[in-house]
Amino acid sequence: MSGVAISIDVDGDSPILTILKNLADFEQHKSELFNDIGNIVTEGIRNRWTGGEGLEGKWPLSVRVMRQGGTTLRDTSRLMNSITHNVLADGVEIGTDVVYGAIHHLGGKVKHEARIHKTFFRQNMRTGEVGNRFVKRGRSNFMQETMGKGYTVNMPRRPWLGITVDEEQSILNSIEGVIFDE
Repeated sequence: MSGVAISIDVDGDSPILTILKNLADFEQHKSELFNDIGNIVTEGIRNRWTGGEGLEGKWPLSVRVMRQGGTTLRDTSRLMNSITHNVLADGVEIGTDVVYGAIHHLGGKVKHEARIHKTFFRQNMRTGEVGNRFVKRGRSNFMQETMGKGYTVNMPRRPWLGITVDEEQSILNSIEGVIFDE
């Protein structure tokens, strides 16, 4: 090496030597650390979700919640319960395999195509007159197919995937625990 060089000599109890040794041992604890980070993030997402809020605060109420009550994005809790993490060789990935997770996170337009609907009525067998009230399929003796119109729903963004400042601090504490062997 040409130019300037520096050499640091440390004794056996030096904090620098301890940190360097722990960094050298990092490969052994890497997957454990990534698993801890994944647990911190998924737990944080679920805790926010149960309160009906995301990274940007409270979510706007869904039409279902306004009609039936409940919590936004929790009709069956399928999306919330599907959030998981995968430990990779050099990191961790957090997400869901539910197809509609992205549209809820990012927002956008959901287009419903025109389709055929079956409507069921009761027909008077003596006169042949069809009643003007809908009935359940099991009570019906007359079915009519109608073409429903296509429509578009504007889905508001409800960001749920990410970390808060508190979760970031918990992640940093986990990393420090590995580096400083706490």
